[in-house]
Amino acid sequence: MGEIDLVAALMLALAAVLLAVGALTARGHATQGAADLAALAGARAQLAGRDACAEARRTAGLNQAEVTGCWVAGDEVELVVTVDTAVAAGAGPWRVTLRGHANAGVLTGAPEQVG
Repeated sequence: MGEIDLVAALMLALAAVLLAVGALTARGHATQGAADLAALAGARAQLAGRDACAEARRTAGLNQAEVTGCWVAGDEVELVVTVDTAVAAGAGPWRVTLRGHANAGVLTGAPEQVG
């Protein structure tokens, strides 16, 4: 009976680790998605004459992310909004910060992608 209990405990521990890794991976994808959405929202705001970084921060907050950096290069015709995000994940001593990075904007004269 003792050997069966040990095997069951090891299988349960392995399942818990796999579940945690899966959850962390999913949260990492969500963090990148938050960065993408924040950059797009910032670019749209800039094109509309509003504060790109304020809109990026608002959008990131709606996605439980924090903007750790926001830069706007260009004007209303040619611009790029770059956003970095951070999200805390995990529990107890196993907390990590997941990071995302995204760019969005309008570039006039950029070469068209063929194919």
